[in-house]
Amino acid sequence: METPIPPELEFAVRAPFLKKKKSRLPQQLLCLAASVCVLFVAALNLNPAFAAAAAQVPVIGSMARVLTFTEYHIESESQLLNARVPEIDGTDFPDLEERINEEIQQKIDAGMAQAQERAAQEYDAYVATGGNPDEFIPVTITFDYEVKSCTDDILSFELQRFEVRASSFTELTYYNIDLNTGESITLEDLLGPDWKDKVNAVVNAAIDEHPEFYFAKDQGGFTGVSDSRRFYINEAGNPVVVFQKYEIAPGSSGVLEFEIAG
Repeated sequence: METPIPPELEFAVRAPFLKKKKSRLPQQLLCLAASVCVLFVAALNLNPAFAAAAAQVPVIGSMARVLTFTEYHIESESQLLNARVPEIDGTDFPDLEERINEEIQQKIDAGMAQAQERAAQEYDAYVATGGNPDEFIPVTITFDYEVKSCTDDILSFELQRFEVRASSFTELTYYNIDLNTGESITLEDLLGPDWKDKVNAVVNAAIDEHPEFYFAKDQGGFTGVSDSRRFYINEAGNPVVVFQKYEIAPGSSGVLEFEIAG
């Protein structure tokens, strides 16, 4: 007899190696959730019958049993803060999981403290110079992540930090993990020893096609890829090198991405 699948399971699990992390420090008000549809995870926590049924569903049952959903927000006169923190699990490399999870937690803790301090300073300065507190526009602070690809062999995801005030700030960090070895994947692993030539060729071709969108070389523009260039691995298995705002182009160009075929 087949196990009936609850209608809620139409929301598919996207990344089996990521789950949301329960807050270690509730006062930080972190939004912690699994890498699944919000409604699916909420159903696991709010509906015991659904959670029990999910655990019996073939294939995804083992994943469903470890999913949790906890979400926190901060809303005050100076800030609107939302945070989702990923935690790696199920990779067969517990030391790797512990190291990366701790690194992510520390990075978000530090970023959150900095952002909250700046937001409070801006609010205090606004009020001190005669501004109406009721008219102050809170700083929007967001910590999030996005799974770029997840296969039997590779996990690639992006850790995001956004701040929006009079101007905006974006910081992106990438994790590319070989699930067979537990090692970080490099551009050389994916593209070979001449990886720099391949990346430079793609980026320079894009600049040559639309030079008006980029800084000139003598004005801080692209002069060649560095050893520490950020990248993620897309669902096609290709690396995508990433340049944050203002790195090689005006801020109006936003974050720039270049897919490099192997």
